Amino acid sequence: MARSVTYQIFDMPDGRFSVTVTIEPNKTMVRAGFATQAEAGAWVEGLRDIMAALGAPVSLAFPEYPGSLPLNEVLAFIRKAPTDAD
Repeated sequence: MARSVTYQIFDMPDGRFSVTVTIEPNKTMVRAGFATQAEAGAWVEGLRDIMAALGAPVSLAFPEYPGSLPLNEVLAFIRKAPTDAD
């Protein structure tokens, strides 16, 4: 059975980019060190080609944010998010 694959590109604090990929249900990997967002995007396209051969569609994890997300802001948001214990 084909599993879905999601990805998101992040702006790293050092000015480079990383891609986080999740293969359903619970495998996550990070590919870091891309010099440009275009380089990260090209890597995603290669991943898309490989996964298509396996019948696993690749889609953006957060389609409402099609560009890269600034990692520091994402982490700050997660840290401020209320938990069930609050």
